[in-house]
Amino acid sequence: MSQFKLYPRDIAIEVGDRHKKFEHLIEEVSSPFYGKTMKQVFMFALGIGFKNNKKEPLKKKTGSIPVRSLTDTDLTILKAIAIAHTKTVDTLFGENIPSMFSIAEEYANGGIDMLYYQVFNPEPGDIDKKIEQPLREIVNNLLTELKTQ
Repeated sequence: MSQFKLYPRDIAIEVGDRHKKFEHLIEEVSSPFYGKTMKQVFMFALGIGFKNNKKEPLKKKTGSIPVRSLTDTDLTILKAIAIAHTKTVDTLFGENIPSMFSIAEEYANGGIDMLYYQVFNPEPGDIDKKIEQPLREIVNNLLTELKTQ
């Protein structure tokens, strides 16, 4: 059986205020995510949630991001986070695969509030610089960890 058959159709986002934050980030002209996709915002929120160990279960879900929109790099990041979180590679195989996506959804759910605040807070400074460097470090650390495991 192909592992892709075990992938969910969509990645979920929590219904309500958090979903509205995702939408506002891509619709607000002053946002660095203006015109971007929900997937791109999700990946940033995931990184911030993971970096800050902020993982929150989704109370009510809505499938918002087609899994087929994930690139190989996106999937590698999801896998690395699942391995780092569970301390095992078991989430990458068989019936455990859906938990890899659940872990990512929960970290993104925890990270969206922080991302939203970083973008729309009143503190001075270039938002792109405030967001870019920490996320670059997250991605590099996750890819390094995945390679060593």
